[in-house]
Amino acid sequence: NHFGYDFFTRRDSLSFWENLPAPPNYLLGPGDQLVLSLWGETQLRQTYDIYRDGKIYDEKVGLLYLTGKTIEDGEQYLIDQFSRVYATLKGRNTSTFMDISLGQLRSINVNFVGEVTYPGVYPVHPFSTVITGLIQAGGVDTSGSLRNIEIKRDGKNHSIIDLYDYLLKGDLPKNIQLRDQDVVIVPVRSSTVTVDSAVVRPGYYESKPNNDYMKYAHEIKKYVIP
Repeated sequence: NHFGYDFFTRRDSLSFWENLPAPPNYLLGPGDQLVLSLWGETQLRQTYDIYRDGKIYDEKVGLLYLTGKTIEDGEQYLIDQFSRVYATLKGRNTSTFMDISLGQLRSINVNFVGEVTYPGVYPVHPFSTVITGLIQAGGVDTSGSLRNIEIKRDGKNHSIIDLYDYLLKGDLPKNIQLRDQDVVIVPVRSSTVTVDSAVVRPGYYESKPNNDYMKYAHEIKKYVIP
């Protein structure tokens, strides 16, 4: 067996995402729904949809631009804007407090190209990472690399992802959060190393040019069958 590829074929395991909290770096955008709550001296609960131009509209405060802001930045921005109408939101004796949360979420469009099972543009969950995005796209073909996956963002190389530490030890790579219009490129696997004999995980593995596959071979061979 080719190590790691069957992990990405579990496409029906994603429904639980609907109850997950938004990641700290999630960026608001058109199609997201915000639920704004004020409590204390002023009581208000209002739902806003972010329009295609990136704005929401409040009849007292006016048009507010939120696209590209995180939840935390968006909340501070709304406090600043709403305090022009609700003075008790700011000052020495603050008596009104604000909280914002996400209601319905938009999907983001991500391009999956190269050695993926079903290349193309996919509308994926906005909390998606490279790992979960590849699951939603059907996985990686065994001719593709799991150690040199590239994310391109705004036409530039954003990061290179090596998934072996995650698949073998559970260590998540950095910079794997996907954004709208990202391109995920899975290149052809450049090498194959066969690990066989009395090991728990015999199979075909991928090495990198600096031969650091020896580190992973050692990790695999620790689990020798008696």
